[in-house]
Amino acid sequence: MLNIFYNSDEARIRALWRIIITTILIISLVIVWALIFQTRFWITLGLGFIVPSILWLVSKFIENRHFPEFGLFVNKTWVQDFIAGNIMAAFVMSAMLLLLIYLGFAEVTSITNIWENPAIVSVLFQSLIFMLAVSLWEEAYFRGYLITNMKEGFQAGFINKQKAMVIAVIVSSIIFGAAHSGNPNASLFAVINIFMAGVVLAYPYIKSKSLGISVGMHLSWNYFQGVVFGMPVSGLHMSDSFAETKISGPELITGGQFGPEGGAAGLVGLLMLAVICHLYLALFYKK
Repeated sequence: MLNIFYNSDEARIRALWRIIITTILIISLVIVWALIFQTRFWITLGLGFIVPSILWLVSKFIENRHFPEFGLFVNKTWVQDFIAGNIMAAFVMSAMLLLLIYLGFAEVTSITNIWENPAIVSVLFQSLIFMLAVSLWEEAYFRGYLITNMKEGFQAGFINKQKAMVIAVIVSSIIFGAAHSGNPNASLFAVINIFMAGVVLAYPYIKSKSLGISVGMHLSWNYFQGVVFGMPVSGLHMSDSFAETKISGPELITGGQFGPEGGAAGLVGLLMLAVICHLYLALFYKK
């Protein structure tokens, strides 16, 4: 008789229950953390620490696997991939802004003079730490954890390893998109683009078995969009930024108050990022 809770062949509980238990643990700890530190900055920093820590614990006591299988480890290659991911996303976001300016849908209205306002350096650094925490916990959970477990969970019967991986990427990306659906000014197009972002971010993780590229791309996509160029990031406005950019024109193209990732410009950017990432992986991961 099939035991729906426990897989005796793997000597561990089944993937669905592992995901539920891990998610409940993360949410519970985040609630406690949020009751202590009630600002968005410290809650987000907490997530950047809590999620990897919980994943380390469950890998040891529930998952029966090595923690690096979630794509989190430190070596020369991981750091190189992280740097490369940041460069890719910074380039693509810059290209997106130039495209919007060329089309007449964006205008950089101000740029901070660091010499006149040196305090901005501290603000930019704090924002970098904040967005690093965001990219780290989201990639660790949505890509490293969910895809790894869903791939194993969906692999049954006629669903082989390759098909299970495709399903895992799709389902995890749907959850990723749904998680952003409650953001300010989110539209159906925006949620679809976030889903596409989940697919693009999953690709380097699958090919490299590392989250280095994914975390890097996620970080600089958000950082350059919101902190460097002063555009909304998934509907959220940064209180301080290096530049201020005024977005105008059709929301279908610009994304409006959700930011470029909520419109056609964001979709073009994601496709560009996917192509550049593919070229990098083809060069450095030939196997």
